[in-house]
Amino acid sequence: MNELRMNDIFKIRELAVCRKVQIDEKTAFTRHELMSGDEFREHNLPLNYIIFVLEGRMEVICNQYRKCLVPSNRMVLLLRTSSVYVKALQQTTLYVLYFDILVSSCDQQILNTYLPDAEKITYEFKPITIPEPIIRFLAQIQYFQALKVDCTHFNSLKHCEFFLLLRHFCPRADFVMFLAPLIGRSVQFRNKVLEKYTQLGNGRITEFARLVGMGRKNFEKQFRKEFGISPARWILQEKAKHLYMFLTEPDITIADAMDRFYFNSAAHFNHFCVQHYNKTPGMIIQEARQQTEKETTTS
Repeated sequence: MNELRMNDIFKIRELAVCRKVQIDEKTAFTRHELMSGDEFREHNLPLNYIIFVLEGRMEVICNQYRKCLVPSNRMVLLLRTSSVYVKALQQTTLYVLYFDILVSSCDQQILNTYLPDAEKITYEFKPITIPEPIIRFLAQIQYFQALKVDCTHFNSLKHCEFFLLLRHFCPRADFVMFLAPLIGRSVQFRNKVLEKYTQLGNGRITEFARLVGMGRKNFEKQFRKEFGISPARWILQEKAKHLYMFLTEPDITIADAMDRFYFNSAAHFNHFCVQHYNKTPGMIIQEARQQTEKETTTS
């Protein structure tokens, strides 16, 4: 299994600057050819990623969600800070759009109008069909990139064009489910929280507020308005998402997990896992290894 090819998918590329003022947003489209068995693990994605599978088939695990199969002509969103495991099940051709924020302020405002729809659903991590105009759009990008048209300005324009096409040609229900993690009252605040959470470590709410650039009181008020829960509760939920994925890694021990996620006692760690997963850490590790052995035997 080749991890080098897979690692390239999530690299942030240095793009040529074609204007005097460099565009600050990190966004680009990259094309990749993977062989069967190529795989990748990451516990803290630095940006948001949309994977478009054009040919072949992949499996993806993201945070606490069950394994998801992504066949050809499907796309899936991986949110910033997520823990992910990606594996090509056969020779696979894909495009990846990575982005820091929504480049267009128009997109940010329009996305907010979908909030009533998003509040009515329970988010499911699953792929959706790539609309035909977007398949043609990706073919156009490939054509231009082959001609060495691949600068910051080009990728920023194509970023805006993609979200325009997505709004117009993706069924509304699919659009809302697909982008639900990005839909909120304030896209900028939500994005800032996700960005700074990666720097928090085992910090407190006061430190979280400082990183976001706000006082604690205003931060907690804005946070509850945006996410519907307190910052402390949200941090616990994020911790639970990442911890479960970490425990399913090969050769991970309970001591490794306690050290990585700042648990001071085995009793506290055991209680946390039972509370969030209804399983002890040892049960999660054992089940993951049994599943790996089963897949290795049948492959």
